[in-house]
Amino acid sequence: MALALGVPRGYVVAPLPAPVRAKAHDLMNEHPSVPPAEAAQQEEWFLAQLERQPMPLPALLDFLDTLPVAGRWEQADSWSDLLLGTLIERQQTLAAFDTILRRAAWHPDTPASRALWHKLAQSVLQRSREQQALTAHAGFGDGAPLPECFRRLRLLLALVPGVLCRDRTWGFGVVQKVDTFYGRVTIDFDAKRHHEMSLSYAAEALELLGEDHLLVRKHRQPDDLRRLVQEQPGEMVRLALRSFGVLTVDQLQQRLVPGIVDAGDWKRFWDAARRDLKNDPLVHLPAKRTEPVRLRDRAFTRDEDWFDALANERSVKHILDRTDELIKNTASVTWTDSARAVVAGRLAFAAKGAGTRHVDHLVRALMNADALGLTLPADEFVPLPSAFLQPELLVNTLHALPARLVTPFLEWLYTKQGDSALELLLTVLPRLEQAALNEALDLLLARGREEACARLFQRSVNMQTAGVEYLFWLFRHPERLAAWVPGTWPVLANLVVTELEKEAAGERLKAQNQLRELAEQVDWLRTVMAPMNEAQRHRFMERIKSSLAWPPVDRRGVLGRIVHLYPELAGVLAAKALTAPDRPTVTSFRSYRERQAQWQHITSVEIPRIAREIGVARSYGDLSENHEYKAAKEMQAVLTRRQAELEKMLHTVRPSDFHDLPTDRAGLGTRVVLQYPDGRREAYAILGEWDRDERLGIISCNTGVARAVEGHPAGDTVRVPSAQGELECVLVEVTGLPAAVRDWLNGIPETATTNQERTSP
Repeated sequence: MALALGVPRGYVVAPLPAPVRAKAHDLMNEHPSVPPAEAAQQEEWFLAQLERQPMPLPALLDFLDTLPVAGRWEQADSWSDLLLGTLIERQQTLAAFDTILRRAAWHPDTPASRALWHKLAQSVLQRSREQQALTAHAGFGDGAPLPECFRRLRLLLALVPGVLCRDRTWGFGVVQKVDTFYGRVTIDFDAKRHHEMSLSYAAEALELLGEDHLLVRKHRQPDDLRRLVQEQPGEMVRLALRSFGVLTVDQLQQRLVPGIVDAGDWKRFWDAARRDLKNDPLVHLPAKRTEPVRLRDRAFTRDEDWFDALANERSVKHILDRTDELIKNTASVTWTDSARAVVAGRLAFAAKGAGTRHVDHLVRALMNADALGLTLPADEFVPLPSAFLQPELLVNTLHALPARLVTPFLEWLYTKQGDSALELLLTVLPRLEQAALNEALDLLLARGREEACARLFQRSVNMQTAGVEYLFWLFRHPERLAAWVPGTWPVLANLVVTELEKEAAGERLKAQNQLRELAEQVDWLRTVMAPMNEAQRHRFMERIKSSLAWPPVDRRGVLGRIVHLYPELAGVLAAKALTAPDRPTVTSFRSYRERQAQWQHITSVEIPRIAREIGVARSYGDLSENHEYKAAKEMQAVLTRRQAELEKMLHTVRPSDFHDLPTDRAGLGTRVVLQYPDGRREAYAILGEWDRDERLGIISCNTGVARAVEGHPAGDTVRVPSAQGELECVLVEVTGLPAAVRDWLNGIPETATTNQERTSP
């Protein structure tokens, strides 16, 4: 029975897609089942194959692919009709769908072609009007890719009462009724009984489950599944992976708890499962919790084929992952000279490909070579360990590495470069993010560099430039704080407020949030305010009251805790905030533009992006258990709050170029030189609210040093905060801003550093 539909009228014959063309050429040149080139012999061969039982469908479809390549479009369509008609007569529905899909690959995707494929699909189902009606819900007219349309149609054909399925929103369900007239299906889900959904949505969203699926086992054999959890936790994990595909440990826990594994039993279950899975060569257990657990098609072996595959590997990430596996399984490797050469050559390729642009990959390549006892081939493009003795590269590396590799990298660098690595680490310490700072300090302290670390922290507190990372580390290590910067609680308290008021992102934002949570605790407030005198407590209270470091509600909470500790400060809450007339709220144009850019980025990029994410997350269904939606809403609240804070800042603070300001007394727009009791001198340039650059000695007018010297002429003795408490210093010099600071204000790159001015006593 031939349908003889052929090529539709007005159809444009286009070049075949490259994959189809390449496959057909291979078939014509190599495939032994393709008949000779003569058309008569081909037709005779083709008709003979149609009569066979069973029909050799793959060979016939492969043969039909060769015809359009040779320009024989009419024969291709006509013989395809013959094949399709035969399959319909034999009621081989799924094979008929495969034939339509193969034929569709020859032609461009147009409305006319889609109408033809839809018509052919209906012809396959001509024995049942109900089944034909299902094609209207498969997406042929909605622009869905054709393979997806046939996937949906196969699902709809299998959707009969009693079939078990899963929906991403409602979970496991049992089909109760299919109504093709109204286009509805009724399903009893665990989360909702007698739930109705359209056939179109069901075809797109449902997953039909086989008898070996975990959810089916839970439905039909709950006792057996509970026994599996207790007695064979490893097999339980394998069943979950076969059912749901690759899963991270967190995703695995979400799938199994609480419906299959009790929440309180999860740790025991996972520890036992992991012990079993570690010994299974068909299971890949990743080093990181965020990477997926997966089942292998075959056991991991390190034979000649494995090394041959590695030798041809071009992906840097895959090379590193394979050598990671090699390190974990090195005891089972039979090393040969050729195997060592392959691994060393691929690691050199990975190091060369990574370079200093992808330092995380570079570090892994060099460290993996060392772990395997290999010497990489000499290549001028493969960096040596000494390359990491460059400050910028070391900082970038420590920030790019995953947390699990920071300590191994630092130990490796120290092993390779010795004291030179420690000296450079001390130099870059103030620039490190929190995680890298923690690991770097652990190494420095373990290698006897405590005195040098103490000096760094003392200077940062003296100059009031200690960043949020330094401060949080000190508060987490109170014994170091007491030994390194004793008696500085009043200074540190004000530094905390200063750091919390600054714009932050990424790792610094995380450290800032941790520091903010610490500063809101009653115990911390009691500790920092106890050493203060009455005037210092009053000023600290006023500072918090006027600070933008907290949202209004949180700020009131902090103030309430302070009043609870020191009731005499209650009057500060009622007092009207006053702005000193001699200290206007200003900042440099440079810093003002940076805040403007931050506000613009949040307003134009971040908030619209998160709004789109919320829309996508909302489409996932049930908002009460939609983690993506909750996370997106929380981030939207953070961004909206930050947007409002920046708007208030930009309206409150005005930009200034600090020209034509008086320089006879210390204040805004002046450079001051202080001489400390031990004879050392330090120079500071006092600028506006948001200005800071330690290398140039630029400090904000809100710092303790700036407030202490404000209004004093050269020659005066002033008391300034320091790591040793308040010290009496001589204000040696008050001048206008130097050229380097003016260049900084104008955005000109720095040519020299002038942050210190020291002389012997």
